[in-house]
Amino acid sequence: MQNDHHWLQMRNIRRMEERVRVRLRRRIVPDRSNPFEDLAEEEFLLRFRLSKECVLNLLQNITEQLPIAADARGCPIPQHLQNTRMT
Repeated sequence: MQNDHHWLQMRNIRRMEERVRVRLRRRIVPDRSNPFEDLAEEEFLLRFRLSKECVLNLLQNITEQLPIAADARGCPIPQHLQNTRMT
């Protein structure tokens, strides 16, 4: 009888642990900061190894070859920011 009681307690503990794990799962929010505004020129150079001016010129030259989103749900991110994600 005690074994049955012990087994039921263990099963209840496992269920509670599972509920806690489910509740603790969190959504990862992507970084939507603007490195052109948020970083000083020196920080930008360290992160991307190019100046802000160089990146903007490069993006202007390749804009037509970049993929375009199929829809504009939510708050679309400008193309030049999509290509300079801060990881």
